Amino acid sequence: MLNDIEQSRLKELEQAFELFNATSMQLTNAYDGLQEQVVHLQRQLVTSDQEKRRVSDHLSRLLNLLPVGVIVLNKQGQISEMNPSAELVLGADALGRDWDVVVLNVFLFANDAGELVTHDERVYQLSESSLDMVRGKILLIQNVTSARELQAHVSRHQRLHSMGEMAASLAHQIRTPLASALLYVSQLNTDKLNEEKREKFVEKALHSLNHLEGLVKDMLQYARGGKGSEQRIELSELLEQLEKNVETQVACSDSRILFASVDKSLVVIGDKDILLTALQNLIGNAIDVVGQHANIEVSVNKISEKQVDLVVVDDGPGVEPELLDKIFEPFFTSRAKGTGLGLAVVRAIAEAHGGEAWVKSIVGHGSRFGIRLPLMTVRELE
Repeated sequence: MLNDIEQSRLKELEQAFELFNATSMQLTNAYDGLQEQVVHLQRQLVTSDQEKRRVSDHLSRLLNLLPVGVIVLNKQGQISEMNPSAELVLGADALGRDWDVVVLNVFLFANDAGELVTHDERVYQLSESSLDMVRGKILLIQNVTSARELQAHVSRHQRLHSMGEMAASLAHQIRTPLASALLYVSQLNTDKLNEEKREKFVEKALHSLNHLEGLVKDMLQYARGGKGSEQRIELSELLEQLEKNVETQVACSDSRILFASVDKSLVVIGDKDILLTALQNLIGNAIDVVGQHANIEVSVNKISEKQVDLVVVDDGPGVEPELLDKIFEPFFTSRAKGTGLGLAVVRAIAEAHGGEAWVKSIVGHGSRFGIRLPLMTVRELE
């Protein structure tokens, strides 16, 4: 017979054995559950890998077929990847090279719109998106040559269409000063004409002929599209020349014109004579609207590091709000003797220089007309 101590130890062993069996069973069940989860996760992983490969293959095909060039730059600014469309533009040897060096080799210059132009005059639009500080960024480069040519063609077509309308619209206005000039010139042959009347007829004939010259000049300027040569223009010098050009016109109307001082560092690219024409049109428009004793201010306002406004302010009657959207359209005029071309020419010149024409006006408080142009950057000036 077992004594009490031995029986107690035997009972403890039996309980421990039972606990061990129970724990082993739980571990076995848990292991089986984990095995099932592992199998399930492996199936999911296989499915996920297949889906990733499918998506990767799909994206790879899309990148290869995209007409837009896709370029990946690493954090050092080197080309680490590019699709076939980018390779056609940059060349296969561009891979692994610095992007800035590739740009200098492939492209001739960047135009006013920031587009890259090749030596054979193909135009490419560039956009970029940052990946992160580690992986660099993605560039998209697209050939927009056809779009720009179409845009230029449409613009030329519109100008030609406008020229047709202009010819009909200005026919009677040309006829009147031409008839007046012919009449005054014909009177000059009269023997009985005294010197005072002769001078008066000459003055009137010249006035009519100058008016005709102005009409023809506006017509040609509008048809040409507003831009000629490409030159570096200091805006301080431009306003100095403008002041000389309008001196007679201002004096004849007993008007007063104030030219604000201009920072000599402000420089634009374009045709100086044509820009002078646009500003003279704005000043002439102000004098015509106000009549005698007009007060005009001309200034240059730097909007940002990339843009500048050439502004002409008058103290005239202002422009009705409903007319502000139409005032730069060809043939639109609120004056009986106006041709509706002066401000249309201003807009054509501004747009040809990569800018825009604008107007702000309050009825009874005058008008502000401006030409917004792209500035030469510090890098371009160097």
